[in-house]
Amino acid sequence: MYIFSPGIIVLTLVTALVYLGFLHRVLDRMKLTKETALVILLLMLAGLFIPPIPLGNNVFINVGGALVPLGVCLYLLVTADTAQEKGRAIATALLVTVIVYLSDKILSIRPGGGLDLDPIYFPAIAAGVIAYLWGRSRRAAFIGGVLGVILLDLVSLLEIQLRGLPFTDLEVGAGGAFGTVVIAGMLAVLLAEVVGETRERLQGGPKHG
Repeated sequence: MYIFSPGIIVLTLVTALVYLGFLHRVLDRMKLTKETALVILLLMLAGLFIPPIPLGNNVFINVGGALVPLGVCLYLLVTADTAQEKGRAIATALLVTVIVYLSDKILSIRPGGGLDLDPIYFPAIAAGVIAYLWGRSRRAAFIGGVLGVILLDLVSLLEIQLRGLPFTDLEVGAGGAFGTVVIAGMLAVLLAEVVGETRERLQGGPKHG
């Protein structure tokens, strides 16, 4: 089910780039070592094949698609340089959740819907733009993309239950949500890195974050 998904492809590519040492600067900015990053990426891959953890009422959480990314977000929040940066990261995640949710409802952003825009990419774009406007931080971009998508998945599951729609099992971070989490986080960081690097060069020197 996951082998040829966009999330697996992107995750495999990022793992290869980390292993070959091409993302050393980005990892330094996020206070992650190469070894730690590889462990996280491999845990996400392996976690897809671990039975999901039950949360009650036929709701489950996927280890690789939600639990591990949540752990990474928590680590990045704890190691953020200032309380202001932590606040901006959380605010970014909430903004991503609200904007993507409203966009889906108002503009019908879904495959075959009103706009020909795959929703797997929209959270990443929203996270990158919002994170950089709010904090211009790689960490805030990653947290905004990943945590925002996971929160969006939780909101969607809650909406299904509150509306009494028929369902069997609901799983946070599974299926298409896994691809959205991965791509949102990676593209958000990429956008923040490219824009941040350009800005730093124009201003004459590197800045942390």
